[in-house]
Order: sequence, then C-alpha cells, then structure tokens
Amino acid sequence: MNVRLRDATLEDLASIVEIYNSTIPSRIVSADTEPVTVEQRLSWFHEHDPSRRPIRVAEADGEVVGWLSLSDFYDGRPAYNGTAEIGIYVKEDHRGKGIGGRMLEEAIRRAPDLGIETLTAGAFTTNESSLGLFGRFGFERWAYFPRVAELDGDERDLVVLGLRLTAETMGEELLDPEEAERRITQFVTSAGELPGPPVEELAEQTAALIRATWTDLEKIMEGKAHNKVLATQLLLSQRARVLQPDDPEQWRLFAASTLLSGMVIRNVEG
Repeated sequence: MNVRLRDATLEDLASIVEIYNSTIPSRIVSADTEPVTVEQRLSWFHEHDPSRRPIRVAEADGEVVGWLSLSDFYDGRPAYNGTAEIGIYVKEDHRGKGIGGRMLEEAIRRAPDLGIETLTAGAFTTNESSLGLFGRFGFERWAYFPRVAELDGDERDLVVLGLRLTAETMGEELLDPEEAERRITQFVTSAGELPGPPVEELAEQTAALIRATWTDLEKIMEGKAHNKVLATQLLLSQRARVLQPDDPEQWRLFAASTLLSGMVIRNVEG
C-alpha cells in the first residue's frame, strides 16, 4: 500500500472528522461522548498554521486514511511555544498497518523546523495501542491523572506522555517495526534480478528477521528508556553472524541485514 503524507486542506476536514468520530464509541481513545460535526471543527482547523502547528493527513489511493495534528500546549501561552501536543488517528480498516508510526516518525523529524523542542500526548491507560506506539518512539510517562474522566459511568485514568527532542534523540533514525520491515523488504525486492532464492522467500526471511529482532528487543529492554536504534543494530549484527555471505542461498539476506545495520550506525554516529 502506497501511503503519502501531506498537509491537510479544508476539503479533507470531512474525512478527518469521520475518522475522529469512529473512535468515540470505543470509549478508549476520545473524551468526547457524542460525534462532532465539520462545522464544530472549522475553528480548530483554521487554528492550525502549517508552518508551526500543521495537520497532516495520510492518503492512500486518493483516500484519507489517517491524520495527525500538532496543537498548542496549555492554551498557547507564549512560554510554551516550543512545546506541542500531538494527536494521531487512523481509519479503522487501516489500523495495524504502520500508518500511525509513519506519521509519528515524520512529526518527530520535522519538529525542529517547526520550532518544536518538546512533544506531549495524552492517552487513557486503557488505550494500550497508543501507549505502545508512543513508547516505541521514545515517549516517556511524565504525568498520571487518576480517575479524571468518566465515560458511561466508568472512570478513566489519563497518562501524559512526553518526548524532549534533544540532539541525541534527533541523531537516531526512528523506525517502528513496520517501517523497518517495509524498508528491508523493499531492498530485497529490488535485488530480484540477482542470483539466489526467489525474492518472495528472501522477503519473508528478512521480514521475519526484523520482527524477531524487535520482539527480542522489547523483551530485553522491558519498556525502559534506551537507544532503540543502537540496540536494534547490535541484535541484527548478532543474527547476521550466523548467516553465510558466500552461500548463494543466504548472501542477499546477509546483505539486507548488513544494510540496515549500516544505516543504523551512520545515523547514530551522525
């Protein structure tokens, strides 16, 4: 699936509202209890200046399948100009395909150009998917508000997550598992004319290698703050050593692993 990220236009607002409203019934994502209308969101849309607080949409085959907003923190008071609150929403039938991760990665990468030094996000403790997504990109739990929301008679706890965009943070290439798998599979596929086993088999082997690396990484780090990119490089290098680069059945898989490891090293050192 080819997904393009771009600034939202007014014509996208209906799709943005539709995606947002689809999250309300679950009582996990939104603190709204009733659907909102396009008219109600007009002022919100116009408050977002693309040069400092953009709304970005993910578009696939001409359809908006997700969106991300960067909003002023704490009522937009001047002292907080370097801090923005982030919100991410993905269309129901496109969740779990890495779209949220791609939008979050782009927001982190572009943040310095938007004058943003700190990103924050809020999530109910029951919203495990959002907490997991932000956690994979280095967000930490900065605040905890017990029982601050009530939905259908059930009280909800709110977690405030934060990420300080230091030089060390921006030196990493932030990849979630889906994006890492996409890149490495693209590399293997592009080598289809070279000797070796079928491309499909290599792609499956490489994707499995990436998934195993990230699974083991999560177990080892147990959710603690760490340099995920460097840790990924070390685990990939460890796995690559058991492959045989002079074996025509394995050399492209070895090359793919080495390519990702090299990309990681360059970004950490740079």
